[in-house]
Amino acid sequence: MGPTGAGKSTFVDRAVGRSDVGVGHDLMSYTKEMRPVRYPHSDGIRNIVLIDSPGFDDTFMTDAQILRQIAHWLNATYKKNIKLSGVLYLHRISDNRVSRTPLRNYNMFKELCGRENFKNVILVTTMWDEITEEVGSAREKELQSDFWWSMINLGSTVHRFEGTMESAWSIINSL
Repeated sequence: MGPTGAGKSTFVDRAVGRSDVGVGHDLMSYTKEMRPVRYPHSDGIRNIVLIDSPGFDDTFMTDAQILRQIAHWLNATYKKNIKLSGVLYLHRISDNRVSRTPLRNYNMFKELCGRENFKNVILVTTMWDEITEEVGSAREKELQSDFWWSMINLGSTVHRFEGTMESAWSIINSL
């Protein structure tokens, strides 16, 4: 989950070895509905299912519509006795401000997850190729100390997505 343009579709596509099948590169939001992608885990025993979701602050849907869509999907999945291992929240490290809209979306995400589930949440920073390491590290530190500390204190972890299959799997395997 995360805002539109944070790299959710790219993450899923990189994890399964596809090159931007479901990624939008123009100014309008691309992902319109929940997009499950099944892929064999590297352990050879199980499959994983990665879910691409519409982003908050979407071009065409309100955040309330997106939350309803996510909640409906989660409810239907739960009724099939399928349990989630974890949730990733993606954030563009290239953003030079945390404005009101991303902060509101992050707060909605926290409420959706519930405090008791923060230990199953990974806060993922994306778009590292768009900034210098020095700037990105400073922003990452500020996110951790000023914005994400409440989730981190209750067990959430922070990872960098470097845009590669290896990076995606490192994050997935940390769940």
